Amino acid sequence: MTRVKVCGMTRPEDVEQAVEAGADMVGFVLVEWSPRAVDVETARGLRRLVPRGVEAVGVLADETVGAAARILEEAGLDRVQVYGPHAVETRDVLGERAIVACRLPADTPPAGDPVLIDRAFGEEPSADDLVAHWAAAAELGAAGRQVLLAGALTPQTVEAAVRAARPWGVDVARGVEREPGVKDHSKVAAFIAAARQGDTA
Repeated sequence: MTRVKVCGMTRPEDVEQAVEAGADMVGFVLVEWSPRAVDVETARGLRRLVPRGVEAVGVLADETVGAAARILEEAGLDRVQVYGPHAVETRDVLGERAIVACRLPADTPPAGDPVLIDRAFGEEPSADDLVAHWAAAAELGAAGRQVLLAGALTPQTVEAAVRAARPWGVDVARGVEREPGVKDHSKVAAFIAAARQGDTA
């Protein structure tokens, strides 16, 4: 079954609703400049709402290995998802507790799993761009990689994405929001249901 990660959590009620709707992972963005940013103390408090069996993931950018390890422990997280020049080294040290985040087509996904595959599409991705992105993820998955697929996923696109890419997991933030950092609960539930429907084909 494809794992579903709902990212960019900032409010307790959003964490609780995503878990109730069936999310496998929830994410907290620990990047100061992000509109979805939370600090370590807030992430630690929100993490207490995440039950056993659901993973709490912290999203980091340009952090050193030492900083990533410290945040992982201080916030009580299960994993960190790392963008930037220290991502591979962080994964080498933390193993599967670190997810290397890559932006296609510029980045080449390194060895080691899981790996998040993202892409900047702009406001309105074309159907051709989405299909190409999903095909790249499918190719990695066919090679035995654990791909966490991100990029322009919404309740309307995720079923087709799961069917096309057969990823290890899917990751959504903006696609289920009312505004940055504030989730639309009906969209979260619809996204998770659509991802599960994609698994049935």
